Amino acid sequence: MDLYIDRDELSRGLSRVQGIVERRSTNLALSHVLLSARDGHLRLTATDTMSALVADYSATVEQEGELSVDAHTFYQVVRSLTEPTIHLKSGEANRLTVSCGSARFNVVGMAAEDFPPLPTRDERSSLSVSSEGLRRVIDETIFSISSDDNRYGLNGAHMEEITAEGGNPRVRLVTTDGSRLSYSEIEYSGDFGMGRRMLLPRKALSELKKLVDGKDRDWQISFGERSATLSTTGLTLMVRLIDGEFPPYRQVLPSGRKRRVVFERDAFSTALKHVAIMASDRNHSVRFAFENDKLIMTAQNVDAGDVREEISVEMEGESVYTGFNVRYFQDVLSATSSEQLVLELGDPLDPCIVRLPDRDDCLFVVMPMRLD
Repeated sequence: MDLYIDRDELSRGLSRVQGIVERRSTNLALSHVLLSARDGHLRLTATDTMSALVADYSATVEQEGELSVDAHTFYQVVRSLTEPTIHLKSGEANRLTVSCGSARFNVVGMAAEDFPPLPTRDERSSLSVSSEGLRRVIDETIFSISSDDNRYGLNGAHMEEITAEGGNPRVRLVTTDGSRLSYSEIEYSGDFGMGRRMLLPRKALSELKKLVDGKDRDWQISFGERSATLSTTGLTLMVRLIDGEFPPYRQVLPSGRKRRVVFERDAFSTALKHVAIMASDRNHSVRFAFENDKLIMTAQNVDAGDVREEISVEMEGESVYTGFNVRYFQDVLSATSSEQLVLELGDPLDPCIVRLPDRDDCLFVVMPMRLD
């Protein structure tokens, strides 16, 4: 292998694989990135056996070849270089020579044959979505995936096909950790064919979020029996899906509402920051009092003190007093950009529905807390 490549391109590519490789794995090969030089490009491949990223970058290839090196070490080397062009050349004993300006590194590598196999691709159907829309649905749902891998059915994102009121097909991404729920939708073209029991892993969505850069290009999503492949020009992410039955989430969506509250994002965000300081460290609980077109939030911490905040709201319905985990509302605000939010409330222990005005393609549910 012998090639010349732009330093910034290589650095960008190596930064993308850092979240895929396993730096503390007992399998040394899983901490490596496979370098493949051919046909005027350098291909970077990384895998943790559950997912794999394959990315192509333009290069001047003098001699084709393959070699794997430690992804973190190689990334640190490339980041330290200052000249615009890097020369990569493989040598004896699986050594990779990295030359740039006056700097010359010899990096220990492994034979390409020892690199782990990639997840099997067995696509049966494929759909296409916009880059902007894909990034949005991930942002609006990933935060409510359960972080407990033992909670089967909640440790991944559920994807399903729905039909919007106008008749256009949409893909809906749904997540829940048992205390809150989020869904967001995006229009698509093509065929939807994800298995009913299959879930997208949290780590895969997190890595995909980094890859979707907002450029005006489409992403193709292909499904196999137990796998998904997400790809765009020069990038392919292969994912092994989680086998788990997502709960019947529609049962927690109230069919009617007794109270509707509209508030300004900035005022609510500031108030949440204040009460979060004094909220309980264990469950971040805050008391919410909705009354007379105002929201009064109070929190008390026996070790730190207490706080009271009040903001003006537009309210329909009778007063109600309940409690919530303040972090859940902060997560919704971090994932959205709407200047206003709408809360739909029932009785004190009923789920709270959070909507964005003038949008029917996303919804958030926050379960209340007992504060007695």
